[in-house]
Amino acid sequence: MVLVLLNFSGLMAQDVDLAYFNASENNEEVLLKWAISKGETCNGILITRSSDAINFEAVGQIEGVCGSPDFQQPYTFVDTSPLQNTIAYYRLELGISSFSDIISIELVSKNEKGYQVRPQPMNNNGKVYFDNSTGDEWILKVFNINAQLIFEDKTKNDFVELNTRDWPPGLFVFILSSGSTNIQGKLMISK
Repeated sequence: MVLVLLNFSGLMAQDVDLAYFNASENNEEVLLKWAISKGETCNGILITRSSDAINFEAVGQIEGVCGSPDFQQPYTFVDTSPLQNTIAYYRLELGISSFSDIISIELVSKNEKGYQVRPQPMNNNGKVYFDNSTGDEWILKVFNINAQLIFEDKTKNDFVELNTRDWPPGLFVFILSSGSTNIQGKLMISK
């Protein structure tokens, strides 16, 4: 899974202070972690999710008094049915009228070969996504249909960005490699 995190600080007033609020991918699910700062309390927590950062729906709830007057109180929640291949926005409703900042994450599902090309076909720009949770160095090589190398790049991310503006339209083959691991795939360029 590939994930992209954004933080939209200051979009909502915060009456209950959070020490942190973050999202991460965990076996194709979204793991949310947050902590209510020492001395802050609320009555229940509603975990909400949105696909547009405007319209939120409840995906979970923690009942009762939350937080503690004596220590920072951590919480976790697992979204077992997260949005795939789009940015998902999360927000906490702390009590009746207090909201957390909005955070986001993008889970990109891979095909059976372990990659995804987006968009497909590409016009001017795109990305090749693959699994790289360990942060290893990967090399991407792209070849035209005559087996000529036309692009090469290295990354420690779990994607490689491609600027295909000057590439001719057509079918291309790529090889992603790291150590003894190779992923082979195709991408299409249209103009």
